[in-house]
Amino acid sequence: MSDTSEGPGWWQASDGKWYPPEQTPSGAGPGASIPSGGGVDIGGAISYGWGKFTQNAGPLIVAILFIWVATIVLSLIGIPFARGGFIVQLLWNIVVVVVSAVLSLGIVRMALALVNGQPLEMSMAVPSGPMLVPYAITGVLVGLVIGVGLVICIIPGVIAAAFLLFAHFTVLDEGLQAGDAMSRSIELVKPQFGGVLGFIVICFLINLVGALLCGLGLLVTWPLTIVAGAYVYKGLKGEPVAA
Repeated sequence: MSDTSEGPGWWQASDGKWYPPEQTPSGAGPGASIPSGGGVDIGGAISYGWGKFTQNAGPLIVAILFIWVATIVLSLIGIPFARGGFIVQLLWNIVVVVVSAVLSLGIVRMALALVNGQPLEMSMAVPSGPMLVPYAITGVLVGLVIGVGLVICIIPGVIAAAFLLFAHFTVLDEGLQAGDAMSRSIELVKPQFGGVLGFIVICFLINLVGALLCGLGLLVTWPLTIVAGAYVYKGLKGEPVAA
């Protein structure tokens, strides 16, 4: 540990100190850097997301297409259930909520792999693994909290979205269960709430532009902003990201 860099590979943590290459968190690799020294670098995050997208467009687009196709299939399967009784419709809606909550697992897993310097594989787009259930539960709870907040007065929902933005990341990255993942996200965001809120607004505008391009622009903007989110997440933890 040192107050200044003492050579190639040394990296600066959120405490402002410099550490030698051998103490770099696993997976970061050579050329790793701490995003904004533990803060929120919105421009750096978007730039990083764009760079990683251009290098890994194939797998990232496949992950988004998987979400779209799965959503369409769910909608088609649900047509007969919509004509059923109240109980049938209720049960089907519960199934849709749970399945929808887990669909983003693939793209989030890919984003974490990129910031950790790991190669992407097409199979990563399909939600799977031991954290599948905790991820689904987290998705349902986060969606419920944000939804209630939006219904109440919009602003509480936006605030909840900022504080819970990284709950999904912590499930996969730290192996946390739903409640702990949400608490961990709040803990990470609290010191940098303004920066995270600003990041959400910028990502919303970027994805809005993607949606206006006949929706096809989302194939670029959605994975770009999720990878950018992983960049911000690592920065809040004071951990380096792969170059």
